[in-house]
Amino acid sequence: MLEVRGLHAAYGEAEVLRDVSLTVPEGRIVALLGPNGAGKTTLVKAIARLIPITAGQVSVGEVDLQRLPRHRVVEAGVAIVPEGRRLFTQMTVEENLLLGAYSHTARASLKETLALVYARFPRLEERANQRAGTLSGGEQQMLALGRGLMATPRFLLMDEPSLGLSPLLTAQMFALIEGVTELGVGVLLVEQNVARTLEIAGYGYVLEQGRIVQEGDREALLGSERIREAYLAL
Repeated sequence: MLEVRGLHAAYGEAEVLRDVSLTVPEGRIVALLGPNGAGKTTLVKAIARLIPITAGQVSVGEVDLQRLPRHRVVEAGVAIVPEGRRLFTQMTVEENLLLGAYSHTARASLKETLALVYARFPRLEERANQRAGTLSGGEQQMLALGRGLMATPRFLLMDEPSLGLSPLLTAQMFALIEGVTELGVGVLLVEQNVARTLEIAGYGYVLEQGRIVQEGDREALLGSERIREAYLAL
């Protein structure tokens, strides 16, 4: 279980997150919904120790991530698929994938994990020697997801994976994300496409102005008048 308890985070004097708590079980997809500027990306960065936490706790099982050096967070089982993909565009597909396996634990099973990623994403194997910058938008997002899996995570933090994709590619991406759970990986999914997100997420949280204002399972959120009006335009 990835657990966030009473988390506060700030940029300088400006507090962005206030008393945020959530959990992500292994092998499950949990949605993080909210408007632009709510603090969703800040929360992803705080969980991964990319920005300071001013109060609260983030843990994976019995491991308190705040007690670890930043580079050990991945070894503890948490990896990010960032907004905007953040690929090394002049490097090949395979070179980008190998960079995802930089932790000691991931390097120990590098060949096996690479074979697994190629089995999940045959298009990446076809493009293995092609520069990442020449891939289509959907292929680049696939590569970002594959690179995240190369870290052999227990939990993936995914920030706006459908951003900029066509409806067809968005559907394919959501199917790939759903398939990740078959590996036992838990996913915290940050997405503006609320309808598609709630099709695959078993539970969700709504973040507004840095606070969790609502949570519930798929059925409860879909039945919420607040969610239907604000995010589904129903």
